[in-house]
Amino acid sequence: MLTHKLVMTSIGFAMLTATALAQTSAPTPPSSSTSPAPAAQPAKPPANNLAGQGKWRTSKLIGVDIYGPDDKKVGDVTEVIVDKTGKIEMVTVGVGGFLGIGAKDVAIPFEQVTWSDQPIAPPAPAPAPAGGAAGSTGGGMSAAPPAASAPKAPAMYPDHGKITMTKDQLNAAPAVTYSGS
Repeated sequence: MLTHKLVMTSIGFAMLTATALAQTSAPTPPSSSTSPAPAAQPAKPPANNLAGQGKWRTSKLIGVDIYGPDDKKVGDVTEVIVDKTGKIEMVTVGVGGFLGIGAKDVAIPFEQVTWSDQPIAPPAPAPAPAGGAAGSTGGGMSAAPPAASAPKAPAMYPDHGKITMTKDQLNAAPAVTYSGS
């Protein structure tokens, strides 16, 4: 009797396993060349890649450097303020302080910031003294120019912003306060 139950249980388990395997197995492709051609697959919709379309991610504006009229950094974007329709009204710029201690946020209307995708050009190096430098080992050959960097994909945020206010003017401006926070 015990052997009979064991055999029946084993057969039942084998049938359940075969059923489960049949449900998870991939169908085999038809091997005959006389089968009808598969229907044309509908085209996949294009990916919604917004890069390079003049669109910016507001989350990426946070931390973008802001420069004053003298091309010196005055702070960086700390917040992006939008109205209830989603239009950007202003950005706040963190100014003053040292390593974030003692800094304050100053609101600047968005349209007063000139945004640029190109980095601010570093100042040109001082010209070399005439007659050659002592101890020069160049043998009259100049250093090779730096290799051109490969073009990069659009970053979906600007490199920096520029405003007409100086760092002193920003430090004198009132700090932004947020009610309810």
